[in-house]
Amino acid sequence: MTVENTPHTTMSAISSPVPYGGFWRRFWAFWLDSVVIALIPAICCLGAGFWLIWKHIGTAPNTQDETWVMLWAGLFYLLWCLIGFVCSWLYFALLESGKHQATWGKRLLGLKVVGAQGQRISFARASGRFFAKMVSYAIFYIGFIMMPFTNRKRALHDMLADTYVVKESFQPGQPLPPTPSHIGLLVAVIILLFGVYAGLIGVSFLTAAHQNQSNARLAAAQMQLIRQDKENWQEIPGVEQMSFFVDTENNIYASFSSNGTDYLFALTADADTVCCLNNTRQCQAVDVPPCL
Repeated sequence: MTVENTPHTTMSAISSPVPYGGFWRRFWAFWLDSVVIALIPAICCLGAGFWLIWKHIGTAPNTQDETWVMLWAGLFYLLWCLIGFVCSWLYFALLESGKHQATWGKRLLGLKVVGAQGQRISFARASGRFFAKMVSYAIFYIGFIMMPFTNRKRALHDMLADTYVVKESFQPGQPLPPTPSHIGLLVAVIILLFGVYAGLIGVSFLTAAHQNQSNARLAAAQMQLIRQDKENWQEIPGVEQMSFFVDTENNIYASFSSNGTDYLFALTADADTVCCLNNTRQCQAVDVPPCL
């Protein structure tokens, strides 16, 4: 009897429709869940923020009040992040291990999370699945993007937690049929993504370096104009973000910030060229000689 049923069970598993949730269905479910999760920290922190603003309406501004407002704003931001993280964890872990085995977004899209045998997962495993997503975030979302190309439509956090996302109609005890494993295509996609990310990082560095050099040339030109014409030099565009000043010895200085670095240039009374008061590496990066 066992020998006769084995082929039948295998054929049933092969011919049955694949129950796994597809990439776009899971994407839209996650998007809906993100909207729901964002509401709780928004209500808590924005409510506190509006209370703080209301408290200071009509009061005379002073430096101490402004400092406290900035501190409270920073505290609200940290509170927002903390509440958001905790709410996300409990939202996914409780609902995916609960009666419906799915978050509200997954339920709307007809999905649920199951274990290796198609069973309901525990809260601990659901929590592990949530924290495993941090790995996918850390590697530029590749853990999510790999899902359409893996066997049984699993993202990286599914593999780490040994879970599956299936359609709502799937019942415990049904076999989990395999899907084609396009491992070659997956490797190609990962290599392509890393190449794109590396290219974008390289372009951003080149753009920042070019911007620094442009700002340095502009500052040097302005300092020469100040020496030649102390009345009309401010009419040239680009000096709004720079500070120029002249000391009692007629030395001209320019300070400005570019891409997170503060620069200080000098044009001494007995020199014709602008020099850089930053460290040697920063001066070389903007092609301005360091001051001796």
